[in-house]
Parts: sequence; structure tokens; C-alpha cells
Amino acid sequence: MTSNTGELHVRARTQVQDSVASGRRRFLQTGAAGALGAAALSLAPAAVLARPALKLGPDGLRALARDFDGRLILPGQDGYALAAWPNNARYSGVLPQAVAMCANQRDVQRCIRWAGDSGMPFAIRSGGHNYAGFSTTAGLLIDVKAMNSVTVDLKNETAWVQGGANNNDVAAVLRNYPYAIPSGRCPTVGTSGLVLGGGWGFAATHDGLTCDSLLGTELVLASAEARSIDANSHKELFWAVRGGGGGNFGVHTGFTFKLHKVDKVTTFNLSWAPGKQIELLRALQALQLTYPTMISTRSKALPMAAGARPARDSLYVQTLGQFWGGEKELREMLAPLYAVAVPQTADIYEVDYWRGRDYLLTDDPNGLYDIRCSFVKTALSEAAMDNMLTWMTRWPGGSVLQENMGILFAIGGQVKAVPSNATAYVHRDSNFIFEMEASWGPIDKPETVQRQRAWLKDYYDDMQRFLQPESYVNFPSRDLKNWAQAYYGSNLGQLSDVKRRVDPGNLFRFEQSIPLAPKR
Repeated sequence: MTSNTGELHVRARTQVQDSVASGRRRFLQTGAAGALGAAALSLAPAAVLARPALKLGPDGLRALARDFDGRLILPGQDGYALAAWPNNARYSGVLPQAVAMCANQRDVQRCIRWAGDSGMPFAIRSGGHNYAGFSTTAGLLIDVKAMNSVTVDLKNETAWVQGGANNNDVAAVLRNYPYAIPSGRCPTVGTSGLVLGGGWGFAATHDGLTCDSLLGTELVLASAEARSIDANSHKELFWAVRGGGGGNFGVHTGFTFKLHKVDKVTTFNLSWAPGKQIELLRALQALQLTYPTMISTRSKALPMAAGARPARDSLYVQTLGQFWGGEKELREMLAPLYAVAVPQTADIYEVDYWRGRDYLLTDDPNGLYDIRCSFVKTALSEAAMDNMLTWMTRWPGGSVLQENMGILFAIGGQVKAVPSNATAYVHRDSNFIFEMEASWGPIDKPETVQRQRAWLKDYYDDMQRFLQPESYVNFPSRDLKNWAQAYYGSNLGQLSDVKRRVDPGNLFRFEQSIPLAPKR
């Protein structure tokens, strides 16, 4: 799984009203959306009048529905099951009291105001691909998928993308132009989650992360006020949303991106017969490091079929990627790989950028799965690769082919050209993301699932001696230890300060939301 969305699971808190003389509402430590003072980056009006709390349950939801441009879907109504279904079916049993299909920014404001007043738990969803299920809730599910328009400004070489647009929505418009935005390869992953967590894709090594092309964004704050921010307006918050993860500071309803000129590329998909796994993986990493900004690889070892534990000599190596140049040049660059072993299959195509994008698309991950990831500073050592292959042979078995038992995503190149403190995305000194997964089907018995998840945990823990103690916030895990430090590293303190100023009542709170800095 190569993308993710970083959407949010938030929990509204109970409102307490001050006296009218206070001129604004205040909240307890667990209070809902409140007024932001002057210290809060000047992001809220000077006074926000208190409103009486609304009732929970169907009556309160009907009150929200009466003032709504989109559609509020209740359990049992047409479309509810589809609207409530998350990408990771592990969380499909978490059913909302209602799904608010927002038609515009005003609907988002109404939902945030309503949730703050009522105290009902809520979650916000664009693509619904949050691996850890943070875009699910037993309360109000606020869905922005219908807000999916994309507009191109050729004069300024920018694009406006609404907060509910996914990778396919963006591609459908941009493919008519010689421009692109660095983005992910899963077609229905939401742009919001992608960019807010950083944004990996095959273009990252050449053009940077998705967040590196972000010029501005509109978002709805905890006060239910809408704000436009960029590097010159509310620059601290703009710093934070570029890699701080979805759902920490507000609900994003639109983004302005810098466009990148695109032309010809060469895509490739190579696989080798079982054997020489370490030599091939070492050569693939060397290829990436030799041409860090011109090539982007996703390399892995994997078994031939589902079922029982794979033998080591049955594991084969595969790489998929893109080269920003011609086929002849790429074939010359691949010579060291061919010297190790001639690929069993070698699909190499020089095409225009958008045909290449279509070739590199993956089926959206959709089912029952669990993942872990860390970062590789330079390259996996021989000892690390040997350990990885050993753990693959310990897979306890199951009905689903484990295609992603150990993947190396190239994340260096142009990504490293940006200082680690220039945006909230902190992992700028790494060359690869190392990701591992377990997946299963409905036919697998609970004990099989339990063994798979235990295998994944032990495998991940044992690999940490070879990896950086960091993790990509768009590949989240509820079981990750020290998750805040792993996601944000040296940028955590500044992110917590911004969170305290922008959302002092901690309205946008979920199991792995950025913690508020202590009051000073």
C-alpha cells in the first residue's frame, strides 16, 4: 500500500459557557470549539458568541440536516452502508450515527459548529484510506468527497484542488495539460490526506513531496471560521500543515498547488526468478542512490503464492518505477542489475507522463490489513536484508498472498533538498521508506489473524536495529510506540505550539493527534 490518506478522527468535547460579560465562550480542558485569542495566530474573530448546546441523537441531527446544502444520511437510508464503509475493513464495524455529505465549505462549517456545540464525537473523511481507521467514528462522519473540483490556472501555472478530490479527480483534469502535481499512485486516495502528511509518489524524488508544491490552503478551524493561509499569511500554521498530518489543525476544503512541467518518462517493471535476493536488492538500492533525482523505485521481495510459510529460495525480487528520461538511457543504467541476474520479466516503456502514471497505478488497498513502516537513512545493509528475508519465511500463513512483506520506497532525491525544519515533514535525511504489511481474508480464522499480527509486530520490532526510529504519518499504526516522536521528530515541539495556538480547546483530537504544548 503506497499511499494513504492521513484523514482525521476527532472527538468533540463538552461545551461550558462563561458569563455574557466575558464576550466570548471558553471551554474546559476537554471543551469543544472555542474562540481563539490574539495569540492564536490571529485566526479567529475577537468574539464568538456562545450558543446553546444541541441535543444528541436523531433529533439533534435533524436540526443539522435542516440547514445543510449537501445530504445527511442516517442509518437505514439509501447510500448509508457505502458512505460509512472505510477502506480498511478492520474498522467497518465502527458505524456513524450519520454521514454528512458536504456540498461546500459552508456545510463543513455547519458540521464543525454543530459538533462543537453538541459534543458528539465526529470524524472527517476525504478518501477514507486512513490505515489506522482514524476516518471512522461512532458519531458524525463528515465526508467531503463531493467537494472534488479541480481548476487549472495556466497563466500562473497553478491548480486549485478542492478538499474532497482524490488522485483520479486531479489526474482527470491535469492529463489535458503538460503539467502535473507530485502525487500518489492509488487512484481513490484523497488529496487532503496525501498532502497534509507529506505526500509520497513516484514523482517525489524528481519534484519533491506533494506538500512541497503546496502554495496555499483553505481550512475550517475549530471556531468554525474559514481561513486562507499561505507562506505570507499565517505562515506558522502553513508550516505545520505541510507534513503535520491530516486532522490536527482544521478541515481543509481546498488547496493551491504549483504545477510542474511534464513530458516523456520511462516506466519499468522488472522481476527476477527466486535467488540472489540480497544481491539484487543491494543493486537496486545502489541504482536509486546513483541517480537520486532521475529515478524512483519501489522494490521488494515477495513469495510466489499464498498459503503456507514461503521457503527462502522461493522468494523473488521485483521493482517498479519511473525514470525521467528515455528508454535507451535507462537500459544503460540497468546494466549493473542485469549483471547480477537477467530479469525474468522486463517491461520498459518510454511514454508521455500521463500514460506512465496510468501504468504505475495500483489497485487501491481494500480489505483487512495491518502495516508498519520506518525510514532508512542510507540503504539497508546486507545484515538487514538477511534479517528481512528470514522474517518473511516466518510468515504464519493465510489465504491472502503477502505481496508487501518488505518494500523499499525511494524517498530521497529532491525530497532531501528541503531542510528538515522548512516544513513539518521532518524525514528529509532518509533515502527510503521501509514498509511491511500483513493482510488476511474473511475465511481466515481469528487465530490465523492473531498469528499474522503477532508476526508483523515481532518482525517490525526486530528490524528497528537497522532503521531510523521514525515513521511516516500517512502510514499510521495504532500500535506504534512513541508515535508522536516517530512521526514528527525534532519538529514535534513546534507543531505542539502551533496546535495550542490554533486549537486551544483541542477540538481536533484523536488517538494520535498532535498533543497541545503545555500552557505557559
